[in-house]
Amino acid sequence: MFLGKEVRMKRLVGRSGRLLAITIDHPITRGLLPGLEDIRTTMRKVVAGGPDAITMHKGIAERIFPPYAGQAAIIMKASAYSVQYHPTYDAPVADVEEAIRLGADAISVGCIVGGPDQAQQLTFLGKISKDAASAGMPLVAHIYPKGNMIKDQHDAKAVTYAARVGAELGVDIIKTLWTGSPESFRQVVEGCPSMVALAGGEMGETLADYLRMTREALDVGLGGVTYGRFVWQHKHPSAVIKSLSALIHDNVSVERALDIYGVAAELEKA
Repeated sequence: MFLGKEVRMKRLVGRSGRLLAITIDHPITRGLLPGLEDIRTTMRKVVAGGPDAITMHKGIAERIFPPYAGQAAIIMKASAYSVQYHPTYDAPVADVEEAIRLGADAISVGCIVGGPDQAQQLTFLGKISKDAASAGMPLVAHIYPKGNMIKDQHDAKAVTYAARVGAELGVDIIKTLWTGSPESFRQVVEGCPSMVALAGGEMGETLADYLRMTREALDVGLGGVTYGRFVWQHKHPSAVIKSLSALIHDNVSVERALDIYGVAAELEKA
């Protein structure tokens, strides 16, 4: 690994070798969701939780993040799909040069496999992988088997394929979907020589659900998480992040993580 990429990777995962990233890149994909209307307040609460990194688009990084420079790493999102308008195509919207200018420690792109636009997206992924490597910039890819040829996007074989596609094209950290059980998710991790990170989405209803899923995934080799909606739509997002940090970086139990959440939430109220 070149020194520049190694330096940036250490800033992302230096504490434990695992990643705790929070994503706030949703408005292009899903519309202006509750929790992101007042992006300044949400950013303040997310940073206060102490995540390793925050995934955001360039406009938010440039206009909203400056007061928090150095408090969390930037993962700049460089593509976007839309659930409503182009659900199987992650369109390029930024490049490595912009990520460097903004002080990002990684660049992130999406790639939806299993659909008619897969070939175009793999072409883009291969190109940005080359550009990122040349600049010493870690590459994160949100790779999901959500194309219309996929019957079940959480099927272990489909998710394993998606993750391995990223590894084959040089992606450093691959964000993908939970397969429903630690036994099935082990296949994904073991079939992917790159770091695997877990997406959140709609895989639980309570904090305990997400902590349990995260703990089970960590126990079979998960490299970290990049969670979004369930964190910043929670009434105590900073406390949620602190509980996740204890789980991911300090390897605590779900019960202990819930205790840490409870203490942090009480402090937030005060």
